[in-house]
Amino acid sequence: MADRLLDLFRQSLSGQLRQLQDAVRELAAPLSEEEFWKKPLTPGNSIGHLVLHLTGNLNHFVGAQLGGTGYVRDREREFTESAPPSKSAALARLDEAIGTFERTISVLTEEQLARPHPDSRFGTAFNALISVVNHFALHRGQMSYLQRLVGPQGKS
Repeated sequence: MADRLLDLFRQSLSGQLRQLQDAVRELAAPLSEEEFWKKPLTPGNSIGHLVLHLTGNLNHFVGAQLGGTGYVRDREREFTESAPPSKSAALARLDEAIGTFERTISVLTEEQLARPHPDSRFGTAFNALISVVNHFALHRGQMSYLQRLVGPQGKS
């Protein structure tokens, strides 16, 4: 029974993250490079910078801290990158981070999930995984709003 619940947990988190990934790609698709990186509000973020942020978040809290990937995060740069990658490169890096998330959780045991996460604010590794998916959903919502401000329909 525990193995089935663990598999269900993994599938649920991965499924939620993949749905959010698809939503981000759908939001970004009609945007030009300029629109993807435009910050329509001050202070505020662009969709592109939020993509960099989500990539860093997944790579740091899951990849590096739970999976031992060695990723080194520069959180400030996620929001201030002045020479950003192309939209397609940023989205490809997000895809890679989601792949890292899935590979990492696929091998975590029930015992490992119950251990404290290296960042104590999360409590357990289990809680951290739920938190990073929720964090992704929060920023996906922000991207939806930003897309309305900077996208083709927002230019009327």
